[in-house]
Parts: sequence; C-alpha cells; structure tokens
Amino acid sequence: MASFRGGAKRVALNLPPGYPFKPTDNEVLFYLRKNILDQQFPANAIPTTDVYGTNPDELPFCEFKDGNGSYWFFFTTKSNGDLVTEDGYWSAIMDEGIIDGTKVVGFKQHLVFYQGKISSGTQTPWKIHEYRANPSSFTAAEMNDGIKKKVICIGLICVVGL
Repeated sequence: MASFRGGAKRVALNLPPGYPFKPTDNEVLFYLRKNILDQQFPANAIPTTDVYGTNPDELPFCEFKDGNGSYWFFFTTKSNGDLVTEDGYWSAIMDEGIIDGTKVVGFKQHLVFYQGKISSGTQTPWKIHEYRANPSSFTAAEMNDGIKKKVICIGLICVVGL
C-alpha cells in the first residue's frame, strides 16, 4: 500500500463496473453514520485521509477511478483550531442543516482553500463540503463516550476541485 502525505493509506476502490458514486446529502450522512458507529457498508467507496492537513492537490484522488471526476469523498478527522496545511488553509464560508422529514439529521459546511498564510492568503478554486452528523440523531444506546467523540470529530468530505 502506498502512503500519502497526511497519513492517508491507498486502498483500492471496490465498486462494480459502471457504478457511479454520487450520493445525495442524506445518503452521505448514511455513510458517515455507519462510519461513526463502526458498521460495514457495501462498497469500499470512501477512503480515510487527513483532508485538513493535506494540500488539496496532494489528496489521493486516484482512489476514484470509477467516480464522478470532480467530486471525491473522504472520511477525515477534524481537530479544533485552524485548518492549516503546509501551503495554505481551509476557511469556512457557509453552514447549513440537512433535514430528513422534520428532523435536522446533519450539517453541511462549505470551505474554500487559500494559498498562503491565514488572513493574507489567496483564494484557490478548491472547495470542500464537510458533512457532520447531528448528535441528537443517535439513540441513547448508540451515544456511548466513544461515539460522542467520533460524532464531534469525524466528517465526510466531498472535495470539489479543478
């Protein structure tokens, strides 16, 4: 297995021929929820990598040879503080709720990558959509201490780039 900067490991994408991986917001939250709860899902479609600590052009996009071509999905862990890489930083521009029926089941935050130092960087075309599960969407039985920590720090990222 090849390693990627930021600690990412290369894992073969296991999708049937012709299968497009283009989930809706609620489907993305389904995958995120399964990841948080350490449950299996059918295809090995979403690798884990350090999105926030890696320059966008160095993310392992080759994992998505059967994917859309302009959208890539990664599970990542988010720490508190600035989202800084070696050459720039991610800056949030918008946050919105994701609703299923009448319940807010998650959140989608839009971020843009800036080249350079914080507050003096130059905006690039790289954007991400960060999905977060709503902690209140988990049952009391599911919300043990380990799950509480995962809900806060694990996100599913859709990288939209060049």
